[in-house]
Amino acid sequence: MTPGTALNQNSSTQLLTIQYLRGVASVMVVLHHIRNPWPNLYNPLETFDMGEAGVDIFFIISGVVMYVSSRVEAPAVFAGLRLIRVAPLYWILTLCAASLLLLSGGAKPGIALVNDLILSALFVPHHSSIFAGTIWPVLNPGWTLYFEMFFYLIFAVGLFVRRPLLISVCLISVLVALGSFVSTDESIFHTYTHPLLIYTHPLMLEFAAGIVLGWLFLSGNVPKIWLLLPVGFLALFAAHILRLPYLFLQNGVCAALIMIGAVAAERSFKIPEIRWLRLLGDASYSIYLTHALTLFVFRRVFLRLPLEGVLQFASFAILAATASFLVGFFVYVKIERPMTRWLRSQFLATFAARRRVSGQRLSETGSSVPVGPAGG
Repeated sequence: MTPGTALNQNSSTQLLTIQYLRGVASVMVVLHHIRNPWPNLYNPLETFDMGEAGVDIFFIISGVVMYVSSRVEAPAVFAGLRLIRVAPLYWILTLCAASLLLLSGGAKPGIALVNDLILSALFVPHHSSIFAGTIWPVLNPGWTLYFEMFFYLIFAVGLFVRRPLLISVCLISVLVALGSFVSTDESIFHTYTHPLLIYTHPLMLEFAAGIVLGWLFLSGNVPKIWLLLPVGFLALFAAHILRLPYLFLQNGVCAALIMIGAVAAERSFKIPEIRWLRLLGDASYSIYLTHALTLFVFRRVFLRLPLEGVLQFASFAILAATASFLVGFFVYVKIERPMTRWLRSQFLATFAARRRVSGQRLSETGSSVPVGPAGG
C-alpha cells in the first residue's frame, strides 16, 4: 500500500479519482479496525468487515500507479524511489510499535524480538513471536508491505527487460497458479507452513489487474462505464451484509469494479478537484501505518471510562476515528512529506551525478576504443 499521486510521465495529468480512492480506502481500513472485537468493548458490528476491502483497493491502485508513472523508469531509479517512498516511515513506526509492545507487556525483550524487528524491517515474511500463529511484522498493518515490496521486485524485473506489463502479469499469474496446489483460504497468515508461500495467494492478482488497467487507461481503451464505481461499492456492501462465501474473493472482484469505474470516470468527464479529499489521499499512507498504534493506545485509555452498550461503542468509534485521522495527518505533514521530499531529492541528485560521471568515462573510453560494428 503506497500512496502518492499517479502521474503519467508524458503529461501532467493526474488521476484524481485514484487519489480520492486512496483516501476512501484508508478510511475503510481505519473503520474496519475500529470495529474489530476487543475485550470489554461493546461491538454491534463485529461481523461486518466490509472495510477490509480497502486493502484490495490499495493493491489495485498500486498496480495502476506503477504502470502509469513508472513504466519507463530505469530499474535502479524505480527501486530507489519506491524504497524511499515506503521504507523510512515504516521503519520509524516499527520502532514505535516495538516500544509500545514492550511498555504494555505485549512483547518481551530478547533475541526473538530483535529477530522480528530485523525481518520486519527487511520486509521478509516470518512467523511472529509476538502475535502467535500469524505471519505479521512488528507493526501489523505492515503485512500488506510484504506483498507490495514483492510486487515492486517483480515490476523491477519487468523494467530491466523492458516489458513491465508482460513480465509482471505472467510472473504473478504463474505464482498464483502454483499456489492453487497449496492450501489457502481467507486467513492467509494462518495456513502456510512456510511464510514465503503467501506470495502465491490470489491477492497478488490484484496488482496484475492494476497494471492491466493502467495499460488500458494509457491506451485509451477503457470503456466509459464509470457507473461501475458506485456499483462496485454497492456490490461490496451487499456481499458483506449477506455474508457471501469466499468474501476475500468478493472483495477483490468488487475492488476491481470500483477501480475500472474510477479509471473510466477519468476518460468520461473532467473530475473536479476536492482539496480535502485529495489531502486525505496524500496522507493515506501515514494514516494507514499509524492508525494501529493510535487505536492500540486509545482503546486502553477509553476503556477506563464508565461507558457501556451503544453509547460506549458510538463514542469510541467517533473519537477513535478522529484521533486516528488527526495523528495520521500530523505524521504526514511533519514527518512523511518533508522526509520523503528530502530523501528523494538527495537520491535523484546522487543518481544524476553518478550518471554524469559514467557518461564522461564512457566518452573518454570511446575516444580510444572503437565502438559498434567497426570494432567487431
